[in-house]
Amino acid sequence: MSQSILTQTILRSALWTSLGAWIGSWAFFAFVVSRVTFQVLPGDVAGNLAGSLLTILHFGGVTAAFVAAGAAAALGRRGWVIALPVGLALVCLASELWISPEIAAVRPSTIGAASTVESGERFRFLHRLSIGLFLAVHFASMALIGAHARLDARQARVNP
Repeated sequence: MSQSILTQTILRSALWTSLGAWIGSWAFFAFVVSRVTFQVLPGDVAGNLAGSLLTILHFGGVTAAFVAAGAAAALGRRGWVIALPVGLALVCLASELWISPEIAAVRPSTIGAASTVESGERFRFLHRLSIGLFLAVHFASMALIGAHARLDARQARVNP
């Protein structure tokens, strides 16, 4: 096996593993973990657990995004398949560093006697924003899979 074929194999493996882990973990959280968590646990405990898991997903998303962008760049790919994951990494960081702490801060004031209309509205707004960003990152990362599959198929036709 020549060095260039080995290098390309390693880069493609890194690209596809990062994208697969990113999309798979986010889908599992969205469709399984969050639903079960809020069905089985009391709301405040479920919220704390979901927040802790989102931290892992956000930083995992940042890592996967940079690995995907770096591998794609090393494979000679250019344009939005490099820029999009970098942008998605920034969205993950923003969600983790600004939105999640805001949600955690306002959530206690939405429960029990401390609950106010304003705190409930603020929580709902932040929660919808968080979900919207989560879904946007998830769907955009799925678009990256399609783009890289097309690029791999095109390269396979050129270099059989």
